Amino acid sequence: MELRDKIINQFQLFIEDDTKLDVLNGVFDSMSAVNSVSIVSEEHYKIIEERRQKRLKGKTVGKSWEEVKLNLRQKYGF
Repeated sequence: MELRDKIINQFQLFIEDDTKLDVLNGVFDSMSAVNSVSIVSEEHYKIIEERRQKRLKGKTVGKSWEEVKLNLRQKYGF
């Protein structure tokens, strides 16, 4: 199935829930913002980069993508 068709089908299911629709609206708003000021501080970006570097060097343990998806499904019903 073409990616476009797959996404359209997923959206049709997704937008049946008003709560999920509100989340989706927020995502679209953030994607369409042009030259907006980030609400994330530079200090927080530095923290994230430090954590990323630790992860790349194998100094932290993460979850597999399958574990993350399972946790999201259980928590939010996606």
